Amino acid sequence: MSNGIRMLLVLTAFSVASGLVLAWTNAVTRAPIENARRAEFLAALRSVLPACDNDVAADCVAVVEGGRTWTNHVARKGGVYAGAAFRASADGYGGPIELMVGLRADGTVNGLAVVAADRETPGLGSRIKEAAFLDRFKGRSARDARWCAVRKDGGEIDAITGATISSRAVAQAVRAGLEAYAGHAGEIERAP
Repeated sequence: MSNGIRMLLVLTAFSVASGLVLAWTNAVTRAPIENARRAEFLAALRSVLPACDNDVAADCVAVVEGGRTWTNHVARKGGVYAGAAFRASADGYGGPIELMVGLRADGTVNGLAVVAADRETPGLGSRIKEAAFLDRFKGRSARDARWCAVRKDGGEIDAITGATISSRAVAQAVRAGLEAYAGHAGEIERAP
């Protein structure tokens, strides 16, 4: 057997073994990764919603606005509408930023949670995760979202110094979601 064929067989054996190890690793870690993502999603959902006693992960209303489907997780307390939450996203400075936005029954923002913003600049754009920035949205009206833009763009949100692009992305994502909510608030609130 020539050296070329022997090298080809060895390389093939290593490739097959590596593929099998990767497939096994994927099979073993798939469920724990999915469970961790679900737990993270539920924690973000609960952190932005008002107090409720229903299964907010399952109690959903999907609406279409601006060519996008928005899934609203409805919170109920004693069977009465308490609020809703939706996931919103926009492109920040370093990549996509994903948020969870919670609303109260009175149509005001209850809270925001950053679900993903892993590539924002540390010390600048990453500050969008801080309560000092996220609290700027709390208590504001979801029914008229004209306020939801950074001051440079004519809104009422103070951007983080040195992180205007990240701040703008958060405001744009929240505004798009609030506008979708406002356009369908009645059907979200009355959903069975």
